[in-house]
Amino acid sequence: MIEIHVKAGSPRKQRDDAVVLPLFAGRKLSPSGELLAGSIKSYLRRFDHLGEFGQFGTLYDVEGTLTQRVVLVGVGEERKLDAQALRRIAAKTARRLNEGGARDVSMYFAELQARGTTLVDRVQALAEGIWLGLYTFDRYKSEKKPNKRPLRSVTLMVPSRRDLAAAAQAVERARAAVAGVLFARDLANEPGNVCTPAWLGEQALTLSHDKLRVTVMDKKAIEEAGFTGLLAVNQGSAQEPRFIVLEYQGGAEGDAPVALVGKGLTFDAGGICIKPAAQMDEMKFDMCGAAAVLGVFRAVIEASLPVNLLGVIASTENLLGASAYKPGDVIKTYKGLTVEVVNTDAEGRIILADALAYAAERKPAEIIDFATLTGACVIALGAQASGLMGSSEGLVRALHKAGERTHDRAWQLPMYEEYQEQIKSKIADIKNVGGREAGTITAACFLSRFVDKVPWAHLDIAGTAWNMKGTELSSPGATGAGVRLVFDYLLHRVGAA
Repeated sequence: MIEIHVKAGSPRKQRDDAVVLPLFAGRKLSPSGELLAGSIKSYLRRFDHLGEFGQFGTLYDVEGTLTQRVVLVGVGEERKLDAQALRRIAAKTARRLNEGGARDVSMYFAELQARGTTLVDRVQALAEGIWLGLYTFDRYKSEKKPNKRPLRSVTLMVPSRRDLAAAAQAVERARAAVAGVLFARDLANEPGNVCTPAWLGEQALTLSHDKLRVTVMDKKAIEEAGFTGLLAVNQGSAQEPRFIVLEYQGGAEGDAPVALVGKGLTFDAGGICIKPAAQMDEMKFDMCGAAAVLGVFRAVIEASLPVNLLGVIASTENLLGASAYKPGDVIKTYKGLTVEVVNTDAEGRIILADALAYAAERKPAEIIDFATLTGACVIALGAQASGLMGSSEGLVRALHKAGERTHDRAWQLPMYEEYQEQIKSKIADIKNVGGREAGTITAACFLSRFVDKVPWAHLDIAGTAWNMKGTELSSPGATGAGVRLVFDYLLHRVGAA
């Protein structure tokens, strides 16, 4: 990640390769822009730079400055600015500068009065936007586009020296959050022939910290522990499963941990109920729930957050083979409940059943799970929000608020008791599919049977975990959905926000 610093000072005195100034719609300058108004207004009268969002204009050797160039960036209408708009414009600007030869720049965006934000919020959003926007995953390209003068550092300019300490802390929070997101993206973007369950376990072990213990169970240990749901889904694959447990002791000794549970399907062909060939290559992303758990742990470690965390990841492939589990099979899970397999492509909830039951057995304060669980969630919410359900209204509300703050959004769906009827089985305790209606909700109802009375929330990230077109804040591929959301929730939970 490039370096981001904070500083206070006039744009007239900055010697960086570029000074970056916002321009509102209607060619209205910001307070810092007004300090250079003479030269800038002359430019604006001669060119069609109207301040529309994402519009760029560059002036060289501006009179009264020490910088090589002044870059004007359109930020649109002032009344429409919020934290997410700042992330977006910071990402756009960073990418533009990274291609333009300016290595060290001063950016005057923190002075913008985005609605619902403090200066600290704005600095954190800008730092997140810069780092997220510059992310690429190109390690498998033989020929990479050369960039002889990439962006090296950004200095976020704040109005007063009194703001420097708080702004620096905001940058560090952003650094931790983004480190988690980028770790999750890197894991999920790896192809399935690299990212196997064993490899995922190895990546968990790279999270080194004196307060962290990581245990990676191989197939033999999984059999001995009795994670029979995970073993059943794994039957069709030549790759052995892994059951990964992470324990971070950052809080007070004896405090119950927050448990994070992730679905780790490193490739999902659907099993006997095989998926259509179109876009099946994207099923390497079916481990994005596991990636999110590891990403949150990375963020928490980076921030040295005073919290106790328990991470549980069940990982396997779901393939076809002579030994693959079949529609009509009945599986006995780790908890002891029996499951009738109606559809082998509803495998995520089966491996999560074991992971959730194990997490609940550890008596955590609460459980949050991440899973690319249902296509129904994509139909319901698209790529704009993750599905959010659970047994604890307080936990669900807190996660929703965290999603609004981070724009890593989640939307609550109901879990009325009547939905439980759809997963009743005639030959087993429950079945793994409840029919076409309310598929996201009935999948959550299935999971609810394995958390006992522990407060629990479920994030269905099927629509948000990856985007093959890319966005302003993410290159095509994995997005790291859920990481910033839950990291923000944990920050507020321990009073560190």
